[in-house]
Amino acid sequence: MPQTHHHALLLLGAVAGIFPEKVLHNIMPIFTFMGANIMRLDDTYSFQVINRTVQTVIPALIKAHEGGSAQAGGRMEGVVARIVHVFVDALPHVPEHRRLPILSQLVGTLGPARFLWVLLLLLFKQHVTQTAAETASSEKDTALERDVEFWISVCCEFEVQDQLASLIKILQYLATLPQDKEEGQEKRMTLRRGAKKKKEEAEEPLFNVEAHSGKELRHFKFLSVSFMAQLLASGSFVGKVADGSDDMEEDVQGLEQSLLEEILGYINSVARCVEENADKPTAKFWRALLNKSYEVLDKVNALLPTDTFITVMRGLMGNRLPSIRRKAMELLNNKLQQRTAWEADQVKVLLALIGDLLVVVGPGRGQAQAMEMAEEEDEQTINRQTALYSLKLLCRSFGAHHQGAFVPVLSRAVDLVTAPDEDRNVMGSALLCIAEVTGVLKALAIPQLPRLMPAVLQTLKERKELLSNEIYLLSAVTALQRVTDTLPHFISPYLQDTMLQVAHLTRVAERGSSSPQLGVRLASLRATLASKVPPRVLLPTVSKCYSQVVSSQQNRLGPLMGILNEHISHMEKEQLTSHQSELTSFFLTALDYRAQHAQGSLEKTSETEGCIIDCLLSMVMKLSEVTFRPLFFKLFDWCKTEGAPRDRMLTFCRLANCIADRLKGLFVLFAGHLVKPFADLLNQTNVTKTDKAFFGSEDNVEKSCLLLQYLLDCLHKIFLYDTQRFVSKERADTLMNPLIDQLENTLGGEEAYQTRVTKHLVPCIGHFSVAMGDDSQWKPLNYQVLLKTRHSSPKVRFSALLLLLELASKLKENYMVLLPETIPFLAELMEDECEEVEHQVQKVIHEMEVILGEPLQSYF
Repeated sequence: MPQTHHHALLLLGAVAGIFPEKVLHNIMPIFTFMGANIMRLDDTYSFQVINRTVQTVIPALIKAHEGGSAQAGGRMEGVVARIVHVFVDALPHVPEHRRLPILSQLVGTLGPARFLWVLLLLLFKQHVTQTAAETASSEKDTALERDVEFWISVCCEFEVQDQLASLIKILQYLATLPQDKEEGQEKRMTLRRGAKKKKEEAEEPLFNVEAHSGKELRHFKFLSVSFMAQLLASGSFVGKVADGSDDMEEDVQGLEQSLLEEILGYINSVARCVEENADKPTAKFWRALLNKSYEVLDKVNALLPTDTFITVMRGLMGNRLPSIRRKAMELLNNKLQQRTAWEADQVKVLLALIGDLLVVVGPGRGQAQAMEMAEEEDEQTINRQTALYSLKLLCRSFGAHHQGAFVPVLSRAVDLVTAPDEDRNVMGSALLCIAEVTGVLKALAIPQLPRLMPAVLQTLKERKELLSNEIYLLSAVTALQRVTDTLPHFISPYLQDTMLQVAHLTRVAERGSSSPQLGVRLASLRATLASKVPPRVLLPTVSKCYSQVVSSQQNRLGPLMGILNEHISHMEKEQLTSHQSELTSFFLTALDYRAQHAQGSLEKTSETEGCIIDCLLSMVMKLSEVTFRPLFFKLFDWCKTEGAPRDRMLTFCRLANCIADRLKGLFVLFAGHLVKPFADLLNQTNVTKTDKAFFGSEDNVEKSCLLLQYLLDCLHKIFLYDTQRFVSKERADTLMNPLIDQLENTLGGEEAYQTRVTKHLVPCIGHFSVAMGDDSQWKPLNYQVLLKTRHSSPKVRFSALLLLLELASKLKENYMVLLPETIPFLAELMEDECEEVEHQVQKVIHEMEVILGEPLQSYF
């Protein structure tokens, strides 16, 4: 009879107020009876009876134990846990719409701050051991979703402070659970010993490790942590936080800081488990748990309003655990990177953190040895790097308007860089910090330069270490670039060293063993040096650097010339005019590189000389005709002075070829003086005309080939771009025989000869014929070529045929005039004893028919 039950319970409720002791001894049977009977009824009266009983019996229970010994308190908590257990066990049988009111009434009466967490843990345990076990795998997700929704609604019946306090207690409880089932045995022994101290340890632990499997234990932990993340992100919870009054804010802030500390501590222990179990089957579980724990951390973080966030971070930075201090700095860094707008008073509080961060950075290693740190070395190194990164971000965000605040930061960072045995990674971070702070402080950074620049340049000289620690190298280059960019007028004393280091590192980066990032940073540093340092400082420095490296470290010349090249292209016209004589004398020295300093292969020499010539071309392109003419003749005199090394001629021809390529038609204005010397050179390098090797010894055939190639290419360009009728009758006569005789010049062997004829000689003479533009001159030219088709060597005959075809294709219908004298020679060649020549004649005749548009076969 339910009515009888109701009356009995109400009577017990009344008695509980009068004789609490008597009722308490029988409290469990009362609630067990309620759970088994009354809670299952779905009528309002039964519901009221349950509420009445809870409201009368439980306060009596709490009152009886208040003010008693700690042991009594512990026993009371155990009893309460068992009562809650009864309610949770009965829950599946309670009508759905009554579940929430019953539980909120129960926890409300017990005191949510003390007991909400117990209810939650028992609900999780019930889900893990019963719900999960009983539902089909396809419905597991829906069951979990339904349960989580219900648990969140239970939590949100109570104040934000109670919920946060419960989450803290859940984390503390999770920390007491063994890592895995096997550990359960030993851990339980120690827990038993500490049971008197631990309030939670009543007769029955909330989650009895012995009674459940290892899988259930893991599921229980994971569920607890993921529920916390879901609760903190749920709309109803966030809404409650937002609606909170101002006086509540302070309590909440304290609880949020404690919750952050707890979750950071918990993350720490989970991270340890991840490492320990890396190769065990449970590795995946620990990684998932760690990710969930980080999610909780992010959710707590997201809840904090900015002002609270800063205060809480400051509190966490003072925590005694290095890992928590580090995490606090990381959270601060994330916030600084995400936010763009800050209010004035927030900026003030953030700038106050500089002091705290400098404490973490600590003094340079030299002094630090005196203050032996208790923490592990690595831990401290990482924390110091993180603090330097935070300072860098603070400077990026607020430095422009608060320069004064960052002067001590620069000073401390320079201390670290100058400390002799500082950790390389910390130094790298310090250098990046210096780069950022210098860019913001500008002139305020000048007093630090005499300490900073020598230290950075000195560290860049320590080759071995640099290449093994790439991040450090990148940081040093970044710092140099930023200092140069910000204070270009103050780095003159260090400029020579800087440029030599840049040249060396550019070569290192080109070898490709380092990261592409290094190449990018160095390019930016070279550009800064080239564009920001004034010419009066840079030009003498380039000169000094050149003299220093030209004899022993020639591979650095390329990058050095690259900087000068870019510098010249940035120069204003007036600057160039005022520095032209200085530049000219430098180039006359530098162009002597091949003659004076060339060592090793011709290829390497060519590459370096190419850089010098490119650089000179940059200047040439900025000069007017009036200023270029004297320079050009000065260079011409330089290469043919009495007793000058022959190598200069090679350099000059290469330079003339490059200038002709850049100036195109304009070069014809200066080329008149070159005709005679070039004709002589063609004869001096022709083995059929002289026995003497041009460069002295037989070994230098390769050089002679190179000289010849530059000569032909330069002439080719003069003819190609000639619109001024440059090739007069005299000039044509001077050049014709030396050019055509090159068909016989077998200098450098068969392969070199073939390449020279097809790639350089034939195009050159082809354009020569066009530049003549006169049939009275074409005749002798064509005839000279035809004579070569009777040469004793089949190679020369073959080459002459190639040249005839080129003339025909360049002169087109104008060649018709020359056909009558050409045909007999071609007819002769059709009977040639060399098969290749015969084939070539047929080919030439066919091509000529195409070019001239007339059949030629009838002539043969």
